[in-house]
Amino acid sequence: MKIWVAVLAILGGLFGLGSGFLVTVFGAGFGEEEMANSGAAVFWLSALAIFLGFLAWKFKKISGIALIVISIYGLFANGLFFTVAFIFLLLAGILSFRIKPKQATTQNNIAQ
Repeated sequence: MKIWVAVLAILGGLFGLGSGFLVTVFGAGFGEEEMANSGAAVFWLSALAIFLGFLAWKFKKISGIALIVISIYGLFANGLFFTVAFIFLLLAGILSFRIKPKQATTQNNIAQ
């Protein structure tokens, strides 16, 4: 399960990086400063989402909440450009709550 959280966070982060880059470029190209700023914010938050996917292995709840918040903010900031990233990041955030703690191996139990 924890592998899927990382994979979905990487995919969502990559799509978010592309979305943030496109919105930033189009915002700067059309002279819309607010659009360029929101695109840049989504770009950097998407980069953070990639790392949060790996941090979910250790800090499940904090990373899961952060991934869900990033996905919702990105959808509001970038709109339909962020739809694919929104789906992947939302799924990664939800799945991070379902990561089970690591169980001790049977050999460690026998040795004790």
